[in-house]
Amino acid sequence: MPGIDEKDKEILRILRREGRITLTELGRRVKLSPASVKNRVEKLEKLGAIKGYSAIIDPAFLDEFVQVLFELKLSIDDKNVDVILRRIAKLENVQALYRRSGEKQILIRASFHDTDEVKEFAGMLKKHFGKNLERVEVTLIIDTFKECWVANE
Repeated sequence: MPGIDEKDKEILRILRREGRITLTELGRRVKLSPASVKNRVEKLEKLGAIKGYSAIIDPAFLDEFVQVLFELKLSIDDKNVDVILRRIAKLENVQALYRRSGEKQILIRASFHDTDEVKEFAGMLKKHFGKNLERVEVTLIIDTFKECWVANE
């Protein structure tokens, strides 16, 4: 990637695991001053290497006990799909949304309070995509062993 060196990559690897690390500690680990690390982090943010900062929350603490993957097979891929996907991506219970290759072009990960909400969400998907949606496959996530570079112990 143009504009970044091995030190920048080392900073990114650490931030991916420990987003709340102080600049002083980060500098100590990569053998740079806090000011130098601050400059590099700001550069990485401007380049888009760092897209944002957030906490990894266990959905159960928000009473969202049902974790689900939705795989969508679309019959055609028209320009309206991106508009719909952007709208779905803004929903608070949607943790991840991917366009991918293969038979099922869309993958959505979302959390819900109960299975009734899952059914409502599936219905909303059918409504938004209309005839373009050939099939929705719903998979319940039973357990999570690693998420966002943090392994459950």
